[in-house]
Amino acid sequence: MQGFWTVNFRGVEGFGGGVVTLENGQVLGGDSCFTYIGTYTQDGGTLHGRVHVKRHAAGLSNVMGRDEFDLEITGTRTGAHSLVVAAVIPGTPLRLNGTMTKLRDLPVAA
Repeated sequence: MQGFWTVNFRGVEGFGGGVVTLENGQVLGGDSCFTYIGTYTQDGGTLHGRVHVKRHAAGLSNVMGRDEFDLEITGTRTGAHSLVVAAVIPGTPLRLNGTMTKLRDLPVAA
């Protein structure tokens, strides 16, 4: 699952999108107003992750209605370059659903 991905999601306050890089168990990404930083594991075609989302610039509201939060994410591979994802803010009923599309593999380190 390592690579550079687009993410599109719908939360409790609308929809949004961004990009993430999955590499060696780390998630790094963001959009125009938020950073996404966390970790992931892979079990066959399933991705499990925990991502911290934090505002870095004023502007758009967040689909979860918060400026900073953690997400527990589960993704299921639906094709060679796609995942369906579901996430929850732990301890709340707030949920997010979306898709990830792989744009490219990462270069192999020399």
